[in-house]
Amino acid sequence: MAAFRLPIYTAPPLHSKYVEEQPGYLQMGFASIRTTTVRYIGWCKGVYIFMKNGIMDTVQFGKDAYVYLKNPPQDFLPKMGVITASGLMGLVSARKGSRFKKIAYPLGLASLGATVCYPAQSVIIAKVGKSDEVHAKTPNLKHSVTFPKDLASETTMKSESTAGTAQFIPDPKLMDHGQSHPEDKDMYSTRS
Repeated sequence: MAAFRLPIYTAPPLHSKYVEEQPGYLQMGFASIRTTTVRYIGWCKGVYIFMKNGIMDTVQFGKDAYVYLKNPPQDFLPKMGVITASGLMGLVSARKGSRFKKIAYPLGLASLGATVCYPAQSVIIAKVGKSDEVHAKTPNLKHSVTFPKDLASETTMKSESTAGTAQFIPDPKLMDHGQSHPEDKDMYSTRS
């Protein structure tokens, strides 16, 4: 019998060279559609996440504002009136000025009105801003903001009303009860 040789076992020709296959029109069209779609879907996902976070923050701000305005402190409305009037006065005084004046005057006068109405809070904000500048230069210092006693007493929430004035009472459905209750202290103990 003669030896039977298959063509796959023959040696390749000496002058062969590798030619890379060029994609066809259909393959190039699908690649173009795929890259465009991926870019568009990524953009849509980014917009969706941005909108979702913005809506969630707005809803939370609305809930917080509702709880606060449902039972505002006694002097809240007069102070807001002073701040609003000073901002409007800045708007009227800068109506024929430059664009910078139209922005700076209302903001400046409204912040001046807020400083007059809330002096303790404005001192705290000024101290925090100043301490941040100092700590940017010397990062090894530790800082803490101490609240004045009158501000600390304003920020504590009291459930009872004193002398007929309404105190701020938060809505219990919107509060986080977590570890703040004494009966829950054994749930968070550390075991060794």
